[in-house]
Amino acid sequence: MAERLRRILLADNDEDVLVALERTLEDGGYATTTALSHEEASKILSRSTFDLLVLDDYLSDKDSIQVLTEFRRVGMTLLVIVTYHRFPSFHEENQLRALGVSALVNKSAHSELAQIVDHLLDPRTARHRDESTVAPIVLSPGAMMPS
Repeated sequence: MAERLRRILLADNDEDVLVALERTLEDGGYATTTALSHEEASKILSRSTFDLLVLDDYLSDKDSIQVLTEFRRVGMTLLVIVTYHRFPSFHEENQLRALGVSALVNKSAHSELAQIVDHLLDPRTARHRDESTVAPIVLSPGAMMPS
């Protein structure tokens, strides 16, 4: 029986970045879908299931903290990697970690992103993963938010 391709949603407001990430991840054997905005990503996620969300830190309509907080409110659960141009501040990084983000990756570091995706989605490494360093995002409605 053939193993299904792992599905990744890529959300970034820069089409060039989406094309580069899509090419990198599809070359690695993943199925990708792209979204140019938070609104588009939300619609796609409401219709389809994904194994991972690769989310730009600043979409044109919302930043990653706003997007993930909204997803938490509706009870969405999936792994998330946030990509950035400018590394988040200490406070932003703590908020993203509290929201369950598995990794923060420079959006131009495509090979690093591919390695992290492989680590997160490979079932052989998932069994041996140190959950204290790579935690899946669990967007549950009753979870406490940091103040």
